[in-house]
Amino acid sequence: MKRIFRTLFGENPEKEAQRKKRGETAPLMGPAVAQVEVTTRCNFKCTMCPRTYYSGEKNRDFSWDLFEKLSAFFPKLELVHLQGWGEPLLHPRIFDMAALVRQKNARVAFTTNGSLLHETAIAEILRLPMQHVTVSMAGADASVHDAIRVGSSFDALLGNVANLVEAKKRANLKEPVVHLSYMLTRNSIVDLSKMVRKAHEIGVDRLVTPNLDCPVTKKEDDSTIFGFDVPDRDFQHAIDEAQILANQLKFRLNVYPLKLSDEILCCELNPVKQFFVNVHGDVAPCAYASVMGRSDYCRYFSGEEVPTSPLLFGSLATEDIDEIWGKKEYRRFRLDYQNRMQAYNNLSVNRTSIHSMFALQDYLREIDCVLADHPVPRFCRKCYKAYGA
Repeated sequence: MKRIFRTLFGENPEKEAQRKKRGETAPLMGPAVAQVEVTTRCNFKCTMCPRTYYSGEKNRDFSWDLFEKLSAFFPKLELVHLQGWGEPLLHPRIFDMAALVRQKNARVAFTTNGSLLHETAIAEILRLPMQHVTVSMAGADASVHDAIRVGSSFDALLGNVANLVEAKKRANLKEPVVHLSYMLTRNSIVDLSKMVRKAHEIGVDRLVTPNLDCPVTKKEDDSTIFGFDVPDRDFQHAIDEAQILANQLKFRLNVYPLKLSDEILCCELNPVKQFFVNVHGDVAPCAYASVMGRSDYCRYFSGEEVPTSPLLFGSLATEDIDEIWGKKEYRRFRLDYQNRMQAYNNLSVNRTSIHSMFALQDYLREIDCVLADHPVPRFCRKCYKAYGA
C-alpha cells in the first residue's frame, strides 16, 4: 500500500504522516495524465459499448482549436492518452494531435479497435513515435470476437497488429509499447490461455485483460465475471492456467481480480492525478463520468440500473485547465480520495510489526473503520472501478 501511495502522490508516507501530525494540510497536486476523447465516431457497433445503445447522439470530432488550447498544459503532464467513446483513428488530424503532444514533451498513447492500423497509420505511429498503442479485442477467435465487436474482422485485426509489431522490429525501435486489451466476459474467459498464446506468437509486449466494468444493459451486467462474492471456480481456474502459461512463455499478462473489494484506496483511473476531456471540451474526472457527452445515461451495478448524470467541472470553451483543476468543487472531489489515502497511511505508517493473530485482526478492523469513515466520492460508489474491477 505504501508503494501505491507514493505512486499516487509522489510523497514519502512517513513524511506525510509527520506533516499530518503537525496539523499541516498536504497540497493537492497537479495532474500527470490527460485522457482526451478525440472523436465519438466509430466504425463498429460493439455489444458492450454505450455508443451502440445511445446512437441518437450526433457524432463529432474534438476541435483542433480546443486541442491547441489544451496543448498549452501538456508540458506539465507526463502522458496524454488519445481515447474516449470512439475510434481515434477516425479523427482526420489524429497524428497532428499526437505530434503536438510530442512537441510539448509529453508522452502520447492511444487505444484503437485495430481496424484502421494500415500501412500509412503504422508509419505515422513509428515516425512520431507514439509511446503506447493498445488494441482492443473481445475474443480469441472470430466466432466470439466478431459477434461482440460487430463490424470487426478478427483475422484482419490480428494481421494489422502483427504488421505493427514487425514494422517496429524492422525499424529497431523500442516504442511504441504494443498491448492487446482482451475484455473478459463469461464468453471470452474460457479462451484466455488461447489468447495468451496468440498474443505471444504475434510478439506484442503485453496482454491486459480488462473487465466489462461499465455495463449499460442488464444482459451485459450478467455477462461479467467479477463480483463481491467468492469467485466462480471455473473462472479462477481459467485465469490460473493462463498465468501459468504466460510464466512459461515469459510473457507479460495482467489480470484483474475476480473478487471486488471496498478496501480499494483509489480507483485505478486515479482522478487525483488524471482528468478526462470529452469531445465537447468538458472536463470530467474520468471517461465514466462523461459518456458520449450525454446529459444522462444508465449503467448497471450489481444488477441494479443506475441512472447517471455526467460529473463535469468546466469547459475548455470558456476556461483553462488550470482554472478548472483548481475549482473548489473539483478539489473537494479529489480530496475525498486523498483523505482516504492519507487516513490509511496514518494508520499503517506506525505499524512496524504485528506479533499475533489477535493483533492482526485488530489492525484489519481498524482499517475497515478508517476506510468507512473516508468513503470514495458519492458519484463513484456505484461504479465497479471503485472496487477494483
